[in-house]
Amino acid sequence: MQEVIVEKKDGIGRIIFNRPEMKNALTPPMLDKVMSTIAEFERDDEVRVLLFSGAGGSFTSGGELKFLADMTDKKPFEIRNTVYTYFAGTAKAIKLCKKPTIAAVAGPAVGAGCEYAIACDFRVAGESAGFCETWINIGLIAPLGGMFLLPRIIGLGRATDMLMRGTTVRGEEAYRIGLVHQCVPDDQLEAAALKLAHELAEGPPLAYTSIKEGLRRGMESNLNAEWEFNLYAQAMLINSDDYAEAMRSRKEKRKPKFKGKR
Repeated sequence: MQEVIVEKKDGIGRIIFNRPEMKNALTPPMLDKVMSTIAEFERDDEVRVLLFSGAGGSFTSGGELKFLADMTDKKPFEIRNTVYTYFAGTAKAIKLCKKPTIAAVAGPAVGAGCEYAIACDFRVAGESAGFCETWINIGLIAPLGGMFLLPRIIGLGRATDMLMRGTTVRGEEAYRIGLVHQCVPDDQLEAAALKLAHELAEGPPLAYTSIKEGLRRGMESNLNAEWEFNLYAQAMLINSDDYAEAMRSRKEKRKPKFKGKR
């Protein structure tokens, strides 16, 4: 059985964690497959949006227990290389992906699973979703971007609670505090996530890339620098085929067909 299912249809590249009997616990080989698939989807012009989900009613329960236990016998540099290469490498691949990313979350999104969900641009949750930065329960910190991203998504106070107490945030509460963009009954999660994915797949790829880069820079930079960058990016976009197509479609009173051509 494939531990990571990869699908491509209608402009949507799907990555499905598929170890349902273990709540989709993650291993380095799984994450190696995830990273290579993200890179493949980024190169594929037919893929316009990436959708991450888990099989069997779970997103992912994080790192496999055996893998985590084996880490106690490794030296610091071995640990760093393992975490960086696979676990942090996957978080970076998701966050730095040039195309829109969506996490469709049912059941546990724990540890690395929580970090990967919040690294996505959009999160759609089922009512059973449970976001938990469980690292503190084993005496660790959230090393994959959560300490940077969570305060910017839900505020410092709520992020502190999740990170220092290992608090689980369920679907409806996650929507209330802005952790997810939509919360639906579990049996509607697939349809809701695909609806958003189809919407994004019809949008302008070049503009999405610039928006994502601008948002990342904006979290780390200053307003004056961002004004300069945004003007440069806007000039490039105005010179693109997508912009010309948008102007033609308005004149012709139809929906634009964006192709991501410069």
